Amino acid sequence: RTGILVTRFLLRRCRLVVGVSVTCLALLAGSGCGQHYEKGSHPPPKPLPRSSVPLRKPGIFVPVESASPDEPGAISGVIRLEPKLTNKVPRSAVLYLIARERVDGGVPYLLKKVPLPSFPYAFTMGQADVGRMFGEGIVLAEIPEMYLIARIDQDGMAMPQPGDLEGTCLQNPIAGGAKDLEVVIDRTY
Repeated sequence: RTGILVTRFLLRRCRLVVGVSVTCLALLAGSGCGQHYEKGSHPPPKPLPRSSVPLRKPGIFVPVESASPDEPGAISGVIRLEPKLTNKVPRSAVLYLIARERVDGGVPYLLKKVPLPSFPYAFTMGQADVGRMFGEGIVLAEIPEMYLIARIDQDGMAMPQPGDLEGTCLQNPIAGGAKDLEVVIDRTY
């Protein structure tokens, strides 16, 4: 009974937070591996700190004014495009700034979509850029380690496709509040 109540709660929460179909989530929930958590076998994970910044509405991209570099936890720096890649950037492309928990991927802590700017591009990411999948959001100033990338995306979708351009922050891993960061976009998918 408890498992059913938890599943229903999570389904409702996911639908509210990310706008995912309840049917899709129900199919995923029903495909569990059948293993059960044994109380006391592992220490419970530490909860991430929560923020009081309200959620943005699912499915709606609303450009947010750039965060102030003085905002607690804000990260800022410059993105540069390798000169040899200048002619490979389509006019319709967008720039994604993504900070993830691991170097090899994972859920993004921060995500910002910017109409294609000119380079070098000075950026700031703040609490308003914290990903929606964290419910009310985590406190950016308290993130101890994340990996920042910049991607010039041809189709406007965040997933990399052949022809997209990407670069990593030279100071990776970074923490909330990092300043004077430098990201060099230097490779093609």
